[in-house]
Amino acid sequence: MPVTVSRLYMALACIGVGSFLGCGGCIVTVNPKGPVTPASTGGPTEPVAPPGQLPHNGMPKNGISAEALRANSELLERLKVSKLNSLKLDDVKPFSTQDPTLEPRAVQLMHYIVSFALKEGQKVSARVGNQRYEWNGQIGACASGGPLGDWFNDLPSPECLQAVSAGVLARVNALNKVVVVSMRGPGDLVALHDKVPAETRSRERNTSTGEATTIESFAACNPVGRPNQATSDCGWSARYVGQCLAQRSDGTGPRTVKLKLNSAHARPSPVFVRVCAGIHGCNHVDYAAADPRSRYIKHIKSDALDGPGDTVEFTCPANGPAGAGMVDEANSTFEQVGYFSVMLSERNFAIDVKSEGSQGEGDGVRYPAKEAELFRYREGAFYGNIFDSVPSDARPDGVLFDKQYACYGEDWDQGAANLADRLCALPAPDAAAQCFVHEPKPCSPFNGNPGACTRSAGGRRAIYTPCDEAGAHWRYPVTVYLNHPCDLRSDSECPSFKDWVIDRSLK
Repeated sequence: MPVTVSRLYMALACIGVGSFLGCGGCIVTVNPKGPVTPASTGGPTEPVAPPGQLPHNGMPKNGISAEALRANSELLERLKVSKLNSLKLDDVKPFSTQDPTLEPRAVQLMHYIVSFALKEGQKVSARVGNQRYEWNGQIGACASGGPLGDWFNDLPSPECLQAVSAGVLARVNALNKVVVVSMRGPGDLVALHDKVPAETRSRERNTSTGEATTIESFAACNPVGRPNQATSDCGWSARYVGQCLAQRSDGTGPRTVKLKLNSAHARPSPVFVRVCAGIHGCNHVDYAAADPRSRYIKHIKSDALDGPGDTVEFTCPANGPAGAGMVDEANSTFEQVGYFSVMLSERNFAIDVKSEGSQGEGDGVRYPAKEAELFRYREGAFYGNIFDSVPSDARPDGVLFDKQYACYGEDWDQGAANLADRLCALPAPDAAAQCFVHEPKPCSPFNGNPGACTRSAGGRRAIYTPCDEAGAHWRYPVTVYLNHPCDLRSDSECPSFKDWVIDRSLK
């Protein structure tokens, strides 16, 4: 069973991790999908999904609060003067003291720092006593070959520390959710994906493990194996997210999508396929209306494909934005797009589907779809330097203090409420009084308000950079894009957003 940071240390004192798990001096491993698992046990069984997952927004607010950064001040100072390939933590609090309250936050903070700084395949290891920690890279903002230096082999540059700080701030979620986001920055800071794997976990955290809950259909079957029928809700393998055209401005629709099994399948038995609305995988029966997952996880169709060339057909879901040129930016008509995800019974990723039929690539079907096509809403930007932020004694639970800032995008009716909800889990007036030290501003000028940053050209890939704050010029903000405007809001606050319409100037 997965072991989270909090359960691991609440149940144990100091170095009792090994005895609790029956594995001696365990390696504690942190990966991009969840908090902490002891590596010697093999960790939790991962759902089968292709590589290339996007980052998730899931760092609790108390991990970046003034109190937390004060407790991790020695760690942050050590990081500023260390190469990550030879990091020493045995004399750094709270690792050296192994405080059961503070150490989990330090482990978690390291996870978000390393995952943003280093690329996939790179790891940071550190030994404290008989316990070894290990964190995995994911995004690679400060990896070799990039413009900000190579933190793995060299000391971090000031620009690297700025960018990593922005990446950490951008992943704070006070609502106890784990939400996939599209993070973007100047130059090649964050590479955009040409295809996006379907999400195998829901946003809500499991109350016993602290991790995002695996969607049932991606869990292992008993006995272990592939799904034995199209309606099975176990053993599935994720593929990718696609985009389709639900309706044109002339009212033509609903529109049918046809996906064909590729020629890689050579088995005599059928390949089962499941199509879900949105970017998450699904079960063959939807969740009950009272379940929060029902708001963003929907089943469309489960079918059997008997051999290469066999097809599955379904109606494009109208669950995406409407706006000018949403499929083709040169198109002047208004269109309604939709998103769907694909699951297969096969673990071989060479076996997949492709678009087929009257709707070709030029008529709205993109499978797999690109990250820039699936994440169209600019939430805002985050910038600053957590490594040089002096915690405020006046507000220990506060966020965005000293050299830490956020701004909200012009896609929102109530951008301040958006950031107050997701960073503080409070209404905007209460967040200003109780949570924010630096209250977020608009990113770029609109409605007569001055902007903190400059919005770049680039249509749906535009970012906010640079940003000016407190006399400093921040060149490496991280801009966050969302798949749905309600992704980072509490359900009760979600109606405060605009309708699913993107103005032509913001496409």
